[in-house]
Amino acid sequence: MLSTIGLIVAITLLVVMIIKGIDMITATVITALIILVTSGLDIFEGFLTTFSGGAGGFVASWFLILGMGGVFGQLVLETGLATKVAKYLTEKLGAKMVGLVILICTFFITLLGINGYIMVFVLYPIADNLLRENKMDRRVLPFMLLGGGASANGFMYTLDICNVLPNTYLKTSLGSAPGLSIVFTAILAVCYFAYFNYAQKKSHAQNTEEELLAMYKDNASIIPDEELPGIGMSVLPFIVVLAAVVITSGWGTSNSILFSLTLGILLVIATQFKHIKNVKTAVKTGSSSGLSSMLTVAAVMGLSKVLGMAPAFQSLQEAVLALNIPAYIKAYFGTAVLTGLTGSAISGETIFLESFGQAFLDMGVNAQALHRIVTESALILNKLPNSSVAILTMSICGCSLKESYKHIIIGTTIPAAIAGLVIALMATAGIII
Repeated sequence: MLSTIGLIVAITLLVVMIIKGIDMITATVITALIILVTSGLDIFEGFLTTFSGGAGGFVASWFLILGMGGVFGQLVLETGLATKVAKYLTEKLGAKMVGLVILICTFFITLLGINGYIMVFVLYPIADNLLRENKMDRRVLPFMLLGGGASANGFMYTLDICNVLPNTYLKTSLGSAPGLSIVFTAILAVCYFAYFNYAQKKSHAQNTEEELLAMYKDNASIIPDEELPGIGMSVLPFIVVLAAVVITSGWGTSNSILFSLTLGILLVIATQFKHIKNVKTAVKTGSSSGLSSMLTVAAVMGLSKVLGMAPAFQSLQEAVLALNIPAYIKAYFGTAVLTGLTGSAISGETIFLESFGQAFLDMGVNAQALHRIVTESALILNKLPNSSVAILTMSICGCSLKESYKHIIIGTTIPAAIAGLVIALMATAGIII
């Protein structure tokens, strides 16, 4: 009984701490302590062996990958590659297609596994400027960046950590169940574009152009056109990295990603050297960003190991597995709920796979389909108010929760829930492509 009460208190407190802005490492340590004490487990062994073992194992496997991903993202930011692509797309598609331009840019940047925080810094000034030029409502900025990224977080062959994590537990590839990923992303992208146009149309009906322009308080800093590289050189690193991932997929996930990111970094440095203020500083800043993300996820991995030891959580696992609903629907709801509780797609996905991954495989489910459903379902409730990514994005964009959060929920969360259910039902019906 005490173990059950402790588990409820621990998870509730975890959510509160995240909402209050306490860092994930501190929050997971406090949560683990409560679980260990109320479960009657040895505290020292729980932290020094179980928690540290889970966190250390993740660090050992992901140190180079996340560090290299951070470096690649920082170089993309400094050289203006994404800025050039966005401006080129705007010229070709027309300024009024700003929603589609940002969707395309966020999709491909996320596809390359660039840290979500870096992605926001890269694209925020571009999106803000495009909206201003077309006298559009800027309160949709957080939705644009988060929604565009969600379209690619779980897409086939993406280097985003959400798509890479399942390989550890399910022994699958980055390109698992490509048809399901296309269906999910197509639903999300159509809803994104439709909602963006709806929100702008409604805003223009309620506000004058002067009122819309008054929302822009700052002049976002954008690299001048004359300092930007050519479009060919701008897209080349992105194409090379993606092609390398697909070609080397048979090498194993870690080897493929490391090789592809290294190739991308060297290519950016070789072709854009004059646009990089200081290569050493860029590498240091980028790697620090990537490794910071690694420590956060490592802490969640440690917590998931402690959770697995708790008698109450073991009982909960048994109850979930005993539910009389199709396995893929269980995976859909289970991952979404854990993501909502932790406020992080990576955290929810990690805990689900750590706790239930092998049990689902033992049921005989298709590992490729499970990979895709878990990855995409983690994107449903990862933008609740306890999400650090959502809060940071709104903060960077200068938008309050009150004025921008409804756009995130309606334009991203609801479509992701629908899309996730669709692919779960497809897998249940045996449609796994």
